[in-house]
Amino acid sequence: MQRCTESFSIWRDGAPLAFVAGQLVDDKHPILKTHSHLFTQPQATVHRAAVLRPVEQATADPGERRDLAPPADPAAGAPFDPAVHTGPEVIEYLKAADEDERARVLAAERDGKNRSTVLGADLSKG
Repeated sequence: MQRCTESFSIWRDGAPLAFVAGQLVDDKHPILKTHSHLFTQPQATVHRAAVLRPVEQATADPGERRDLAPPADPAAGAPFDPAVHTGPEVIEYLKAADEDERARVLAAERDGKNRSTVLGADLSKG
């Protein structure tokens, strides 16, 4: 198989014949005799997101509460940003956070989305 690298069309036997970038053609297709420079061997690709993202457990085990807050990624070095999370996710994160982290995230919430559901939430654990 060969993959078309850019879209093009030609006239063959009095009719237009079009090829689209990304289209696959069989190695024996006659277009490869005259336009092989517009085709290449397809490369196997792995989606970056599939490689970097760990699989999330969809449900809690029996008797266990599922943590809705995404795990902190110390390797990324990015602090928790409430603006990129839903209200319930922020609340769950705040319930597990220490006092200093709560203060930082609540200040970011006030300066950002300023959601009353987050700012007025009961943050007691359990």
